[in-house]
Amino acid sequence: MTKRELMNCLHQYTPWEMFHMENLGLVQDIENLNRTLEYPITENEKSYGLHLPNTPDVSSNTFTENIFFTDDKECDISIIQHDRYTPSQLHAHDFFEFLYVYEGEFVQQIENTKLLMHSGDFCMIPPHVHHALDVHNYSIVLNILIPKHKFQNIIMNHLKGDHILSLFFINNTYSQNINNYIIFHTNGDVNIQNIILDMCLEVINKEEYYLHFLNTQLLLLFGHLLRDYSSTCELPTIKTKKDSQNFAILKYIESNYDTVTLHELADYFHYSTQHMSRRLKQLTGMSFSQYLLTKKMEVSSNLLINTNMKIASISETIGYSNPEHFMRVFRKYYNMTPSAYRTTHHRPSTAETTVRKI
Repeated sequence: MTKRELMNCLHQYTPWEMFHMENLGLVQDIENLNRTLEYPITENEKSYGLHLPNTPDVSSNTFTENIFFTDDKECDISIIQHDRYTPSQLHAHDFFEFLYVYEGEFVQQIENTKLLMHSGDFCMIPPHVHHALDVHNYSIVLNILIPKHKFQNIIMNHLKGDHILSLFFINNTYSQNINNYIIFHTNGDVNIQNIILDMCLEVINKEEYYLHFLNTQLLLLFGHLLRDYSSTCELPTIKTKKDSQNFAILKYIESNYDTVTLHELADYFHYSTQHMSRRLKQLTGMSFSQYLLTKKMEVSSNLLINTNMKIASISETIGYSNPEHFMRVFRKYYNMTPSAYRTTHHRPSTAETTVRKI
């Protein structure tokens, strides 16, 4: 498929979208209605270009990675065009969703907030945040879906630094969603649009080395958003001094997870250790030691999967001076040794990658 063909494809309605458009008053029974037709719309007719043939009905309204990342085990980026004229469904998921408005406008609900989305808007929604898209018109919306481990790898290994994406990741991975969205208003930026179209083509065509191109384009996309739109992006404001302090506490731990102690953390923020311990429990649902262990295990997991670092080096990186102690802790946490975990999950890389804290 060429770029011109892709652009035509994005504008073309699938039979399933046409069916929704013609039966707006019967959205609750649309599947049953389809089955009563003399010639029901098939799965192939539902699927065209980047459209999914069907999204499973999940009673909890929480969608998991295995629904969207099953076809290609090596590809951990999924791009889907949102069906037009379909019912708005409040839902959450256990991965990051990056929503791009290629054309049009519609209302999006994120938790209890309703936002009017316009052409060029690029919205980031973290895991476990309930949201819904009310696309009852011609709008073309592309969803870039990325598992948590993938976004973690990007932040830790490719976009190191104290910037809005790294802070967004920290807030929504280790706490109770201080910020539950970011919207970059790109106003139809041609560079952003072309990068996203190129990513769509890589997903559709799957030509040789497409995974390399796809990953490079994703980094390029994030780089443009950070460089050109960080100062004008829209996100929920930190409403209270307490929220601001919570944010600072998480950021401090993120930067010092290999050496930080509860006493040091409390002293830095001029609190007692008892107060800091209670505060972290309220913020993260974990004690200080549990939170720190979770952080260290997630970092070690990422390094085992995405790098060729030796286990002793990983142990030292996350603050364990004794590799044997690290291996015992890791085995207890993941139910397997670091070596077995790497063998099971490792993604080949051409060169060893090291990690620096944000």
